[in-house]
Amino acid sequence: MEDNKICFECGAKNNYEFKDTIRVYEGDGYSFEILVNIPFCRKCGAPIYDEKLENEIAQKANKKIREQRKLITREEILEILESYNISQKFLSKLLGWGEITLTRYINGNYTPNITNSNRLKELKNPYIFQKLLSEYGEKHTEENERKLLKKAQDQLNNKIEMLSVSQGRIISVVNWFLAQSSEETPITHLALQKLLYFTQSWSMALIGSEIFHDDCQAWAHGAVYPKVYDLFKRFRYMPLPKVYRTAAFDEKELKVLDMVKQYYFDIYSAKALEKICHKEEPYQKAREGCSEGETCNTIIQKKDIASYYNHISRQYDIGFSNMINVKKYLNLILN
Repeated sequence: MEDNKICFECGAKNNYEFKDTIRVYEGDGYSFEILVNIPFCRKCGAPIYDEKLENEIAQKANKKIREQRKLITREEILEILESYNISQKFLSKLLGWGEITLTRYINGNYTPNITNSNRLKELKNPYIFQKLLSEYGEKHTEENERKLLKKAQDQLNNKIEMLSVSQGRIISVVNWFLAQSSEETPITHLALQKLLYFTQSWSMALIGSEIFHDDCQAWAHGAVYPKVYDLFKRFRYMPLPKVYRTAAFDEKELKVLDMVKQYYFDIYSAKALEKICHKEEPYQKAREGCSEGETCNTIIQKKDIASYYNHISRQYDIGFSNMINVKKYLNLILN
């Protein structure tokens, strides 16, 4: 290949030698040096620009910047694309970015800012990606867009379903409730935590066994399952996304789930569900010695939950044949 390096300082052509030099990079959240070997003009001593070489140096520098600022890596972006079976172009559309932005991030010669890096990192959470996909689908009804959405949704359904395998059956219960949500009846993170608690409680009382194995903790706003908190903390008080595939439950488990939906979720707000939890003995016992609003990570013991719910199921004659009696208990405890 013909060598054609020109010094822009003196105009000398192909009269150069390579020398080692130190380049210093400093900015918001990063500071480092890189040893580079670049051409210098023999005539005037000025550095000579080599596009291919400078692109390689830029990629090394941007990788270092990403590491020091904890920005998303090229490999992480590619993993997201593969995970949801989508193209760079379609992900750019979902995020509302120009097509070339994501390509530059992947090529490594352009560093994402903190905001864009965090947006991409969040997409590793399939529920955040589900929300993004649903919002995009509401605005785009073109046939070609629908095909891309269906392809991504099918892959996403598989990914959400697999969470039940990797993180336990509590995720199956989470997905069951999210599948019941709608625009008219959305579920928030606060409500979801309480629905999980009441489902577990009634399962122990009516079926005689846990519906999932996770322990909950007596946080300031009621019973909380930390694993689920980590999955949905990004949503804060926003509605959680609807999901479209759920695991199988047996007949008794479905009756408990339906009861909690019908007599808790369909009737009471998230704050009312929190109030119910606060008034119950297992929660109060776990928070003994804690003031209102104080941080507390004490586990609400399952034996205490089972004992309390077995008691109220007998007191209010609540069973599979007369679940409606749970309304009497809830009316009393709230009033």
